[in-house]
Amino acid sequence: MSTISLSETLRATPASSFADPLATTPEAPTTSAGAIIKMSQTPLWEDSLPPILVAEDDPDDAYFIQRFIRKTGISNGVRLFSDGTEVVNFLGRVMAQAAGHRHRAPLLLFLDLKMAGLGGFGFLEWARAQKDLGPLTIVVLSKSSEPEDMARAMALGAHRYLVKYPSLATFATIIRSVYPPKVF
Repeated sequence: MSTISLSETLRATPASSFADPLATTPEAPTTSAGAIIKMSQTPLWEDSLPPILVAEDDPDDAYFIQRFIRKTGISNGVRLFSDGTEVVNFLGRVMAQAAGHRHRAPLLLFLDLKMAGLGGFGFLEWARAQKDLGPLTIVVLSKSSEPEDMARAMALGAHRYLVKYPSLATFATIIRSVYPPKVF
């Protein structure tokens, strides 16, 4: 029996599977162990709890970020996006439909800075210009420890800047500071 890495699994998935962040697809990519990797291919309002958003183009990093989030014990869904454009499209739909669903709108985004397509800086510029975005806490997770990147991200509206990978305790503290205990 051969083992396939997470990167190989996602590379083998057609790009069209990730093109529409709101498309519904019955088969999601899986890890070699068979665990489903939930990409952003679900309906807008997946469940009654607000999802945690993760924008990360590296499949291995996305997998580990999702595992860290799960290990905090939160029961909210996690939506993974491979670039900032997917997050913009998703949040655009959230803003358009939020009138009766504000209690389910996302409150937290973990954002990689250096992604293909619309990167983290581009997303932050877009988010800053949105008047109807609501209370979205944006936490940059980047491999860059350059002071210029940190300063620019914070100037563009990031709430926190963390160099990959912070501790599980840091993830838990951030999540609990954003989501009230009743959503755990």
